[in-house]
Amino acid sequence: MADHGEFKEVFNWWYFLACVVTLVAFPLMHVIAGWFTFWL
Repeated sequence: MADHGEFKEVFNWWYFLACVVTLVAFPLMHVIAGWFTFWL
């Protein structure tokens, strides 16, 4: 029995979370890198 009764949805919340983290991380990474370079 290959069917385990679980519906594979196309939109996964992990993909949404990865997109949000990526969109937030790129500008913040730039700011943190600039701040880190400024204070060294």
